[in-house]
Order: sequence, then C-alpha cells, then structure tokens
Amino acid sequence: MAFITKITFALLLLFAAPITSADFAQASSLDKSVKDAYAKTNDDQGNSKKETAKESANLQAGSAGLTFMDFLRVILATIFVVALLYLLLRFMNKKSKAYQKANFIENLGGASLGSNRSVQLIKVGGRMLVVGVGENIQLLKEIDDQAEYKEILDNYNGRMDHLLQPADILSKLKKKIDSKKKEGSGGSSFSLRLKEQLAEMSESRKRTFKEMEKKGRDTE
Repeated sequence: MAFITKITFALLLLFAAPITSADFAQASSLDKSVKDAYAKTNDDQGNSKKETAKESANLQAGSAGLTFMDFLRVILATIFVVALLYLLLRFMNKKSKAYQKANFIENLGGASLGSNRSVQLIKVGGRMLVVGVGENIQLLKEIDDQAEYKEILDNYNGRMDHLLQPADILSKLKKKIDSKKKEGSGGSSFSLRLKEQLAEMSESRKRTFKEMEKKGRDTE
C-alpha cells in the first residue's frame, strides 16, 4: 500500500512539473514584457521632458535675443529711410531748379495788393525784374545792383533748401496732426453743446406743459 502511494505521488509530480515550469516561464516572460513597457514609457516621458525643456530653452534664448540688436536694427532702418527721403527731396529740388533754369524764367515770389493785383519778382535769364500784375502787366523796376541781386537770389535758394529740411518736414506733419486733433476736439465740443441745448429745450417744454396743466386745474 505504501509502495502504491509513493508511485502515485511520483506520477503526480512528474505530470505537474512541466505545467509548473511552463507557468513560471510564461509568468517570467509576462513580467519581463511589463518591465520593458514600463521602461519604454519612462524613456518616452524622459525624452518628451527633454524636448520640452529644450524648446523652452530655445524660446527663452529667442526672447532674450529680441533686445538690443533688434532695437539697433530698427533705429538704423529708420535713419536709413529718413536719409533716403532727404536725398530724394534734395534731388527733386535740384531737378526742379535745373528745369526752371532751362526755362529761363523763374518766379522768385510776390505779394498781393488786393483783388487781382500783385507785385511779382521774376528772374528772366540773368536779369531780375519787378513787375506789377493787374489788368495788365507793367515793369516796375529792374534790379541792376549785383549785391542786391545776389542777396535776393541767395535768400530765395536758402528758403527753398529750408523747405526740404527733415526738421521742417516733421514740423509740418506735426502741425497737420495737431490741426486734425483740434478739429476733432472742436467737433466733439460742438456736439456736446448741441446736446446740452436740446436737453435744455426739452426741460423748458416739460416745465411749460406742467404749468399749463396746473393753470387748467386751477381754473376748474
């Protein structure tokens, strides 16, 4: 009986051993795959964190770069544009002077003396004439003095050059902007006054209507 029991126990161990080893192998492989997946997840998270940190560092470096050099570039570009505009205006002024000299007749200025009457200073070739313009044109004087001739011509050329100075151009732009602001403020003040007058008229009508109602009640 004891011999049969030993044989039965040995057979059970024999059949149970492959199953147990297979289960252990499967469990170990499953554990290994879980560990690999977890390690891969950690690696992906680490890589994503590194990429995020790298992008933030690049952004910080880019934002730090938008400082002195960019401001310097903007200032240099502005100076270049202003200088180019000034040179263009100077060139146009010289071209206009050359065109006027080619025509041999140049109006140096004048003054109005009333309706359809004025005195004009005209340069014709090398002569400078003072003429009166009205119903007809009459020569009043010819400037023969070379010193006076040179003074008038230098004054005219200096005035034309001054009109093309950048400061003068900026002052004109500023005056235009200020005038537009004043016009806007004047229009807004006019609208406010109009609203106030309309409100006063409405109040006066209400008071008149109430007084008429009161008088009607008193007569009754």
